Amino acid sequence: MPINKTQSHFSGTALAASVITNTWEQSLRFYTEALGYQIVDSGKLSPAQQQSYGSHLSKYVLLGQDKGAVIRLIHSDKVEALPNRLQARPWDPGLCVMEIGVADVDAVYRSVIRNRFGILAPPTTFSVEGPEPLGYVEMRALAIMAPAGEQLFLTQITNRRGGTPLWEQRKDINVFPLGNVVISMEDRGAQRFYGDVFGLYPENDLLLREDKAAFIMGGPSGMGFDMCLMGNGQYKSGMEQHIYKDHNPTFTFDEFPCDFTKTGLASACWQGVDTSHLADKIRAAGGKIISEIGLPIRENTEPQAIVYQGLVGEIIELVIDQQA
Repeated sequence: MPINKTQSHFSGTALAASVITNTWEQSLRFYTEALGYQIVDSGKLSPAQQQSYGSHLSKYVLLGQDKGAVIRLIHSDKVEALPNRLQARPWDPGLCVMEIGVADVDAVYRSVIRNRFGILAPPTTFSVEGPEPLGYVEMRALAIMAPAGEQLFLTQITNRRGGTPLWEQRKDINVFPLGNVVISMEDRGAQRFYGDVFGLYPENDLLLREDKAAFIMGGPSGMGFDMCLMGNGQYKSGMEQHIYKDHNPTFTFDEFPCDFTKTGLASACWQGVDTSHLADKIRAAGGKIISEIGLPIRENTEPQAIVYQGLVGEIIELVIDQQA
């Protein structure tokens, strides 16, 4: 049955994702030397940001390329803090993975090894196929556990027929800006939250059950999930949702909510649209508003935002358009 879509409160692709680290030098070296990212901006969080997210958080850098989304690396003074998803399995609900497109994944693999960082899974080739705008896509992906415990997929598109690329296939750089942020979900309840509240829907929704994909993700052979590329009329929103329960009846599920007192992936950020009554809608649907101040993005160190915690513990910032 076709979905009756409402206007989306998410505009464009992701602006940023936050990584909390208590291994500052190693994290910075990973992104700048192993991946080749630039420091786009740097500074210290404001007192208002520290009040919202924690006084233990201090300096930050924005990491990326000359344009596009950035990874915010934020220093934590909690030296004993451990990664938020330290014990998590791929299917455990929460904000779980960042995906970054690359031009040559084998070159990235060699760079990561040469710089003495760890690999979860070496470059592995698999394919997916679905209706437009996906088409047929063959990809070669590398899985990395970065120094603060955040998990990354570095993905090269090696062949495609039809479809629309998720990210710009640049020739002048090897590692592209942040492309997707993945949210794992047990069932469709948390996904309906995005349709009912935000007008964000699965533009592609297909079962992915391929052992090589499971290997990259750290899952068992035979693992399947509904791979949903989220959007509203286009699927390049930068949010991907994976839904597991229907295809893995023996799995148990443990939620890993985002937590700024731990390390690793802590939030993701988008530009918001028509946000005047959005906070009330979020609360009514079971979400929680945690701040009215976002974390730094390009050209705005302290954006006004609706920052919420969703139904599987994900923390999302929607930046308010001050000109609206």
